[in-house]
Amino acid sequence: MPINEIEIPGSSISFKCWNADIEDPTAVFNRIMKEGEQFDLENETPGFHDCDCDGEVIRGYYSGIIPFEVEHLIEGNTTRTLFKRIESCEFIATKRSIFTMGKPGPAKGLSMALSGLTGSEVSLIEFDFNQLSQLQERMSKVKAIVVTNPKEKEIRRARLAGHIESYTDYNIIDPRNHGIDSVSGVVTTPLGSMTVTVSKKGGLRLGVTKGLIINVECLEWLLDLVREEKRPEPVENFNSEL
Repeated sequence: MPINEIEIPGSSISFKCWNADIEDPTAVFNRIMKEGEQFDLENETPGFHDCDCDGEVIRGYYSGIIPFEVEHLIEGNTTRTLFKRIESCEFIATKRSIFTMGKPGPAKGLSMALSGLTGSEVSLIEFDFNQLSQLQERMSKVKAIVVTNPKEKEIRRARLAGHIESYTDYNIIDPRNHGIDSVSGVVTTPLGSMTVTVSKKGGLRLGVTKGLIINVECLEWLLDLVREEKRPEPVENFNSEL
């Protein structure tokens, strides 16, 4: 399978979306392999492994060794034992975006490593209020919206489910001073209709048919849909082999 495609084994998949500026993916890939820290299990060194590049997309993993304690009983006495585990995140990097899947710790290490290798900051995307609000208008059906009130309000966070045409009509919301944490609904994408949940802090969750193969072009199309950096091309003109 090409490295720009992801087969979804279940009915959903979650990503974190990061800003990136990778002018030459091949050059950055070569720097990862030559200058980037490589994951070493024996020495417990966090780093890259199993990376590949097709000239347009870099794909691979970033892993680290994480210590953790387990509390248990020995002869009636409570004791703690230190263990270690491998935590990983998979990443797909394009010229302008990075999508990660997996643990947040390694994802943070990945962003720092790629920032050094690319010479530009790799930062988690944060969608603003207007982007999340306008996203509702681009959905064929809105399923839920999570809104936040100021701290002094009795209700600080509320999840409104169902088809919501004007959520500010609900009396639990301060209509002039609230935030949007996430929006969920049905979007007609280049690969068909799917349930899309976009959260404020760079979260993108897709509800799909089990076994669907999604490509990087579709992920970037969804980002454009939220951010309006460029107008997404019509679905019928989308160039995909799927």
